[in-house]
Amino acid sequence: MMVCDLKIKTKLTDVLGEEMFNVCLADPVKALAFSQLLSFAIADFDKTHNLDAVISNKLLEVRAELGEELCLWYAKNHQGLVDILTILNSHLKTSAEVKQIKETLHQLLAAIDANNYEAKITSLLSASQPKAETKQLLELIEKAQINQVRDLFRLSTLTLDERTNVPLFNFLKWLSEDKQASLRDGLHSLFKKHRDKEIIRKRAQGATLEETSTTSGLTHEGVRLIEKKFQNRFDDYIAKLKPHYILYAFGKNNCYISFAELKERLGDLATIFTYCLKVSNCPTAHWSDELNGFIIGDGKWYEQFKNYKKDLPEILACESVAELIADIIKKLALPLEFNATKSLVLADYNLSGKVYLKKRISLSRMYFAVLEKYYPNGIKLYDDSESIRFRNYVRSLFGDVYLPENNRAIDVRLTELTILCDRGKRILPSGIKIPRELLSKIHDAIIQLDRNVIMFMELFERFKNELLENSNITNKYFLQGVLRQNYSNEFDFTRYTLKKDPSLNSNHFQSPEKIPS
Repeated sequence: MMVCDLKIKTKLTDVLGEEMFNVCLADPVKALAFSQLLSFAIADFDKTHNLDAVISNKLLEVRAELGEELCLWYAKNHQGLVDILTILNSHLKTSAEVKQIKETLHQLLAAIDANNYEAKITSLLSASQPKAETKQLLELIEKAQINQVRDLFRLSTLTLDERTNVPLFNFLKWLSEDKQASLRDGLHSLFKKHRDKEIIRKRAQGATLEETSTTSGLTHEGVRLIEKKFQNRFDDYIAKLKPHYILYAFGKNNCYISFAELKERLGDLATIFTYCLKVSNCPTAHWSDELNGFIIGDGKWYEQFKNYKKDLPEILACESVAELIADIIKKLALPLEFNATKSLVLADYNLSGKVYLKKRISLSRMYFAVLEKYYPNGIKLYDDSESIRFRNYVRSLFGDVYLPENNRAIDVRLTELTILCDRGKRILPSGIKIPRELLSKIHDAIIQLDRNVIMFMELFERFKNELLENSNITNKYFLQGVLRQNYSNEFDFTRYTLKKDPSLNSNHFQSPEKIPS
């Protein structure tokens, strides 16, 4: 059925009238005969009564197609015939073009190589089309919800925009060959001699210039020259075919293609391909040691992730990793699946016991984690039974890590991390619970006393009730540890006393910034 837009319909209706327009619209055969009639009539209507036999017979045939009523109307509206003929011929031409486009589309879809069916469309578009044309086609495939090459057959049911016909047809022609086979053939063709292939393979496998030159019988410079010429040809191959996009299109991962997949697609050439692609500095293929593969695209998200993970903690509990990964994916809007993100995060860690440790983590950091987890109220040092218990906690949390044989060496390190909280007992500074206001009040009292030497017992007894009620400081030793932690630069500390400078007065004050609220 002929389809008219609003503007053309209005013009036709003005000339034909609504009734005649509907007759033509309802019966395409009559509309076609109408156009044929006009093609004869316009040239000869001025020759009234002088029509030759050929024309007359054809007009009679057309009249039989259209019917008496339509032909009479046409004969009485000669001026309108010119406009109608132009419009109808235009529509007939458009209809023929649309039919031809549909036929071409069907032929091109049928010619797609079946080995391409499973490939991702967006990546293939990046390999085959200029950016301007890619944008047009991306809009089309998004509208049609096309993800893989096999989904392209949905296009046969759509009305296509004329702007996309040329780039779409070029893309479909491009898909008529097995893209992976073409890549392999193209890569093989880069080797001019079998010797060159073996030299590049050795270099790709990590052989030195010395080793390669010895086995090939060439000088160092000879090996360099062969490698340089091959790399130049490889760079042209990358620029022209964009094989990394095509290989990624057939991969299973989002945003990257692993070396394992390259090996599956390229066979024994995967090592050479990887080696040369790293050297080429291709702006759309970034090697990732963590993923053991190439990140495809601009890789901005990868740079953002690397900056983010610098601030991750040195120790990750195994039970908290899944939650951390999910949070990172959401926060950074990563285009990776869970397992790939986990590989990236844990690449800087080693599993040790029940935790992941950042590589080269110190013993002090391990000790700190054990104290934090198992000794929130402090640990008794220089006690053999406690030392054994502490060692067991370390190995329970971190696995079979190296620990000093001498318990005293461990105790010395723990002393550096902790503060005194009781006789022979120490606690992490994070375990201190005292309001800032109370600590400031004790400090002010020290300043205001007219003596230079003050015993810790005296200070504790003076503030005992407030300390017991508002803090976890329950003895003079703990108070001594807290004061030393916060005011070691202001006062001198001995085993039992605090000494202040005689020049201090009541206006001197130091804020206890080290105490958590």
